[in-house]
Amino acid sequence: MLKNILVLMLFIIIIPTCHTAYAQNTSKELKAAFIRNHDLWIKTGDKEQQVTVGEQISYPKWSHDGNWIAYLKGNKKDGVCELWLYNLKINHQYKVRTNVDNNFQWSPNNNRISFIINKELYVLHLDPAIPFLISEIAENIENFAWLPDGHEMLISQKISQQIHSDLILSKIILRQTTKPVVKPLYTIPVNEDEYYVSTSPFKWSYDGKWLSFLLIPTASLSADSNTLCLLSRDGRAFQRVANMLKEEEWFQWAPSKNILGYVNGVGREANLNKQIEVANVPSLKKILLTPKGYVDRDISWKNNKVIYVTRAKEDTQADLHKRPLPSIYQITLSSGRQNQVSFPTIQEGDFAPHYIGDTLVWIRTNKYSATVFRSNEKIGVKWIKNLNIASSYYDRWNWDEVFSIYSGR
Repeated sequence: MLKNILVLMLFIIIIPTCHTAYAQNTSKELKAAFIRNHDLWIKTGDKEQQVTVGEQISYPKWSHDGNWIAYLKGNKKDGVCELWLYNLKINHQYKVRTNVDNNFQWSPNNNRISFIINKELYVLHLDPAIPFLISEIAENIENFAWLPDGHEMLISQKISQQIHSDLILSKIILRQTTKPVVKPLYTIPVNEDEYYVSTSPFKWSYDGKWLSFLLIPTASLSADSNTLCLLSRDGRAFQRVANMLKEEEWFQWAPSKNILGYVNGVGREANLNKQIEVANVPSLKKILLTPKGYVDRDISWKNNKVIYVTRAKEDTQADLHKRPLPSIYQITLSSGRQNQVSFPTIQEGDFAPHYIGDTLVWIRTNKYSATVFRSNEKIGVKWIKNLNIASSYYDRWNWDEVFSIYSGR
């Protein structure tokens, strides 16, 4: 208890001294957090910095201003992970809580971080205007996300423990001095022949008028199919859009238009029956972008007219290790033109494209080692070597475990 009090006092003393530094953070250099030999590292431009030594680190995530990194420490196989924070300005690490789920999220425009412990939702305030505080926000949480304003949250909850009970989406308005206000937004009916038990986190369209998310059935079913849904912010319009895998990075909004890109297709194998579609919202006019005989996964928007995907030839042979690995293609929506922009060897594949500023960043792997590439022209160059290999399931790679690019919001 005394140790926790001392940590709280350190936060209260240190955070106000960092406030000026936050406002002065104007660096445009490409910046990433990554895991090498299970430790946390930071790459800024061409400079690397090791943060932890001899630890088991995963899921690094940047704060909105790029001055904090949140991450998990501990062996996931043991089922016990601790949430830690690292402050780049003062080069110091802080333990937050134990038994934290890997879905922890920074507020989009202030230094608050939310996390789940045993289905209880908490928020840690790092704003110097508010005393250092961990607040319990809600119980029996399935999933959540911050609203674009950074002061409200959206949560999903099951009405009861019955498998066919409905799911309720509610908005939580955070208060500085009083308890949060909870306002039900929409009830998703679960029919007797359906087995939806949860949702994914929620993703907002650029104007905050629409949110996308996955309806997730029981574990055995969710391995093969989940339902991509849309809901208007006022809760008046709800639509089931497509069936897809439980991959949160496989559905993405365009940067400044209400266009949703996603990987359509059921079956747990990532390299079979997976096609990229884009849908205009709210009309839901859909465009299929994947040519016959190919399979796509991973999405990153360059702008409202151009999208990057990872693509390989579709192959049904039984041995997963012998199926073709993907390379990156650039697709222009208006013309339908599709160009290959990365060229790995036949033993390698390119995954997880991110377009940041004027630079395309991706991960190349031979399934035994991994390297981060970057390119603002046609030829990619190695940027980060010896990246830890992410966990995989039927050729679906969870690169968020080991790599996080700072978006520079």
